[in-house]
Amino acid sequence: MNETTPVSDGYSNSADAWRRGPARIYDRLAIALVERIEPVRGKTALDVGAGTGAASAALMLAGARVVAVDVAPGMLEYERSKRPPCVVADAVALPFRDGAFEIVVAAFSLNHLTQPALGLREAARVTRRGGIVVASAYAADDDHPAKQAAHSVAAELGWRPATWWRRLREDAMPKLATVERAVRETLAAGISATVEPRQVRFPELDAPSLIEWRLGMADLAPFVASLEPAARVELLSRAVEQMGSDYPMLVRRMIVITAAV
Repeated sequence: MNETTPVSDGYSNSADAWRRGPARIYDRLAIALVERIEPVRGKTALDVGAGTGAASAALMLAGARVVAVDVAPGMLEYERSKRPPCVVADAVALPFRDGAFEIVVAAFSLNHLTQPALGLREAARVTRRGGIVVASAYAADDDHPAKQAAHSVAAELGWRPATWWRRLREDAMPKLATVERAVRETLAAGISATVEPRQVRFPELDAPSLIEWRLGMADLAPFVASLEPAARVELLSRAVEQMGSDYPMLVRRMIVITAAV
């Protein structure tokens, strides 16, 4: 766990900021992912890398009996009373027997692994024969000016990206960021899967909402939480100003892996 501790700490420390921005985006992405699974009602499901519970909520809404796992304890404490049973665990060493679940969902979590094939193999291991594994990751072309604006202004106020975040961006996230790379990982995992790009649009989000999305992410949230209220307001307003008025609609681009076990 030594390698994952800085990552888990970073995400644990960002859970409280989730509600202000990222939640509205990830909730919809999770719903789009779960909608690919039929049927869901009455089935046992595992949410791998559950974070604050977006996929868990989508699965429960669809009628599944859900268990959630995440390496970051603070993430699992977010809105705990609304969450299914949770276990602190690593995606590459799930504490469940073979074939324990009918559905396994890994929403934007396996792209945190430098060897995502290990996570895919483990997800398939705990999936019952006849079940399904669905995983998603950010596509290489998933970008928006809000990211650059938030990072730029935060850097002017003293923020520096953590080492774990730089390593995540350089060594882990690219592994599932294209269809070709994701196919390579599924083959390394020994599973047969459909891999395809998907898009989800967010036309309703205005500039402040887009900046709040970025400020609530794990790379920036701990820094933002350390600021005095006036400095936080300054960060938000300056980032909105830097992004300008002619910004594109947010379109989240992702790679989706679907495997029948």
